[in-house]
Amino acid sequence: MSTPCCGGIGETLVFTCAGAAYSGQLANRAGVDLTKGGQAGLFCIAALAAELPEKLERTRNAGKRIAIDGCDNHCCRKIMEKAGMPVDIHVVVTDLGIEKQPQELHILVHTKRVVAEVENRLEGSPARPSAGQHKSGK
Repeated sequence: MSTPCCGGIGETLVFTCAGAAYSGQLANRAGVDLTKGGQAGLFCIAALAAELPEKLERTRNAGKRIAIDGCDNHCCRKIMEKAGMPVDIHVVVTDLGIEKQPQELHILVHTKRVVAEVENRLEGSPARPSAGQHKSGK
């Protein structure tokens, strides 16, 4: 049985790579799934790199720290170690036989709508009204 995932001393925290390659995105997705399943609480690796005191303290108090890296660069583990945080479990996606590649169709399918909205806004198109909002008559 795992330790509590959310709040409090002794919790299990998972830190993930979220790199541009598919393997990094898969690492992050695995962290999200672990959180959804109650096995761990997903925590922000960037907060450790930024040395945010409250995030460092919570990580220091964790019962177990999991690092999931996308590739053999081990960025997530290295950030944790640089912050002085021991890594209890370290998993590397590419060590599991999954290639580091630029993209994977399944992830892209799930993000198409969000990307299109960002592109529209970058081009200066007005944002689409969200639910409950109405377009103006212009």
